[in-house]
Amino acid sequence: MKTKSLWAASLIASSLPVWAGDKHIEEIVVSAPLGKAAADTALPIGVLSGEALRQEAAASLGETLSNEIGVHSASFGSGVGNPVIRGQGGNRVRVLQDGIGTLDAADVSPDHSYAAEPLLAERIEIIRGPATLLYGNGAIGGVINVIDKRIPESVPATLNGAFEVRHATVNDQDSSVFSLDGGAGQFAWHMDGLYRESNNLDIPGVAIDLDALRAAGEEELPEENTRGYIGNSDKRSDAWTVGGSWIGERGFVGLSFNRANNNYGLPPGAHEEHEHDAGAGAGAGAGAAEEEHHESNIRLDMEQDRVDLKAGLELDGFFQQLDLRLSHNDYQHKELEESDEGTEVGTVFENKAHEGRLVMRHQPLGNWRGAIGLQLGDRDFSAVGEEAFIPPADITHHALFLVEELSLDRWTYEFGLRGEQQRIDIGDCKDERDTLSASASALWNFRDDSNAMFALNRSERAPTVEELYSNSQNCARASNLNEAVEHAATARIEVGDPELDKELSHNFELGLRKTAGPVTAELSLYYNEIQNYTYLQDTGAEVDEVKVANFSQRNAAFSGYEFQIGLPLPLIHKNLSVEVFSDYTRARFTEGDGDVPRIPAQRFGSALHYHAGNWSTHLRLTQVREQDRVADNENATPAYTLLEFAGDYHLSLGKGEMTLFVKARNLLDEEVRNHTSLLKNFAPEAGRNIESGVRYTF
Repeated sequence: MKTKSLWAASLIASSLPVWAGDKHIEEIVVSAPLGKAAADTALPIGVLSGEALRQEAAASLGETLSNEIGVHSASFGSGVGNPVIRGQGGNRVRVLQDGIGTLDAADVSPDHSYAAEPLLAERIEIIRGPATLLYGNGAIGGVINVIDKRIPESVPATLNGAFEVRHATVNDQDSSVFSLDGGAGQFAWHMDGLYRESNNLDIPGVAIDLDALRAAGEEELPEENTRGYIGNSDKRSDAWTVGGSWIGERGFVGLSFNRANNNYGLPPGAHEEHEHDAGAGAGAGAGAAEEEHHESNIRLDMEQDRVDLKAGLELDGFFQQLDLRLSHNDYQHKELEESDEGTEVGTVFENKAHEGRLVMRHQPLGNWRGAIGLQLGDRDFSAVGEEAFIPPADITHHALFLVEELSLDRWTYEFGLRGEQQRIDIGDCKDERDTLSASASALWNFRDDSNAMFALNRSERAPTVEELYSNSQNCARASNLNEAVEHAATARIEVGDPELDKELSHNFELGLRKTAGPVTAELSLYYNEIQNYTYLQDTGAEVDEVKVANFSQRNAAFSGYEFQIGLPLPLIHKNLSVEVFSDYTRARFTEGDGDVPRIPAQRFGSALHYHAGNWSTHLRLTQVREQDRVADNENATPAYTLLEFAGDYHLSLGKGEMTLFVKARNLLDEEVRNHTSLLKNFAPEAGRNIESGVRYTF
């Protein structure tokens, strides 16, 4: 009865007049090196752009993409939402800022957020599955490319831009965004900015699930809890960008500067409380009095300055086009401990990084066309303070890759090869790894509007600095943990292993797609076998009541499917269409028994869309099943149902267009414990939220 009532409500809501954007414009996917539309490449690519992006845009990248098939969000309170692709996240998903790395510290710890800002994006491209061939050994799970307009590639005919303000009820969040583009002669310029501020996040029920903690074997339970909201979940962000380009007859070259600040709190229970020596310089055995901060709030204060250079040039000769990207990023965030006695800086993370990428496409050779690329990077990473469990490191990588395509009648074959070297230097300790990735795929256009895709990938991933050297001693796995530093975000003493091997992934994928016409559909089946899968394994040991976890390796297998179909409903109304979708990932260890931790549950659902005139409305119902395939020391997550509504109204105003919009999330006010989140027992997802706003474009 509940489902029937929801569908009845959806039909009533969809009978409202709505705006039509019936023309489908197929965009070129810049994340693919040969510049093709998503339907014409043998990669499982999703593109979120235009009105759909404006509708889904949220305060975090993971939340923005959480309705895309195969993509979930790993939250760490309301301030962090990082993307998970097919059950893999962290350093296995490469997040890019317009084709180059974000160069922040988000992959070091789950409580660090990505610096990429969805509200300032022009579109977001998602490669589901291994993309190590294109963007490095860290992309063994997939790629998220956040594309913006900060470096113009053409001179606009007139001044144009957009202004937007929006308000969300669930945390009293106000957001303001602007973007301006102009130019004269051969010079084009761009400006944008954002400001966002919110209070604590409202939730149904209590924040900390004490029953789940007991079931997980926790002996010491939090003494304080909150009902109806998550404490210390307020946040504040601002960013601005200026950029300019010189446009010539055969290309362009441009430069941009971006400044971003982000301050957000971590939920109570997310970080273990530290003890501070009362006497300056007192040693561990000096008998100095210790002062405990039981009621301190942990906040992260991030600052980033980023400079980007981008160039494109048409060439004569064997190579016909050159694309160049160079980026420099100066990133820092401080972990602040706020109490009645004041604010103390716990740990300072710094990441000063450079990255460059050069791609040259050659002239067609008969039915062959392709590109060769070079990618270089250098990163100086350091963590100083009480949570400095990773030593300062100089990390460099350089890679050469080749992509070739052969077109024969209705078949298109793609081949690729990438060699990369990563070097990590932490003083006397040096780790150098070579990785080799290769791919082969075929695209069969068995109809003008439909194709089948077959793909094989061999991908290697070198271990990261935190996997190798967390709490390391004398360039080896720590043998004496009495002086080890706790990673407060995971409430564990994490111990790296410099002897870890490379991960080796063999991925097979089969896909069917119908890309044009009134009915569109996509089905993907995949199997990914990973040798030496690296994960954090609890040992059962404790040091001063803190759990010890080692970075360990076991063979694992990820398999699953993604499915969505969209079709019109002319028998009900000519402007009504329906979308049906589902995705599922099964991840298990193939050495011995056990499941891989924090794998999202199966989900399925449908959405109704109505477009007519100046109106547009959308109603989406998603059922997420219980996740009871859990790893050691991990508890099951209950099922839940999400009901969402979105609508907008467009009207002409002067020389521009004004859009009034509303987005309602979690209309049933369900308690959502996201299985991909380390904090699912401490911080549920947001309750019922109504976000509304106005946008003016000209």
